Amino acid sequence: MEELAMLLLSLKMVKYAVATVVVLLCILAYWMIFKKAGEAGWKALIPVYSTYIEYKLTWSGKMFGLLAVFAVIAVAFQHVGGLGIIVFLAASVGMVVMRVIACIKLSVSFGHGAWFGVGLVFLNFIFLLVLAFDGSEYIGPEGRRTVI
Repeated sequence: MEELAMLLLSLKMVKYAVATVVVLLCILAYWMIFKKAGEAGWKALIPVYSTYIEYKLTWSGKMFGLLAVFAVIAVAFQHVGGLGIIVFLAASVGMVVMRVIACIKLSVSFGHGAWFGVGLVFLNFIFLLVLAFDGSEYIGPEGRRTVI
């Protein structure tokens, strides 16, 4: 029984180690993406602020405000019964839809197509690293060159 407990503990430690490496690589990828776009790389270290910067570069800061409203509504209604469940689900779906669109817009902002954006949606970790270290340049929202 002790051997099983030690095995499970070691597997949990491996899981946490892998998760830590993945998080650090995602932060590095966003750091490089922000630098490519003319923003300071350190902004990737601050969780909510980095999402705001991503939306500002690829969409607009106002859309980040809408995402924040969806998040507040989802948190407020997550434990409410009755119609609160429907409100929670609607806000959650709104957040997912906005995230999918943001991934596609991030792809287009660096000159890639919508299919690369689909890759960002489903294999985010891998495609973020590709976007960070490939030769693509930031061309702005909607694929138009902008001067920062």
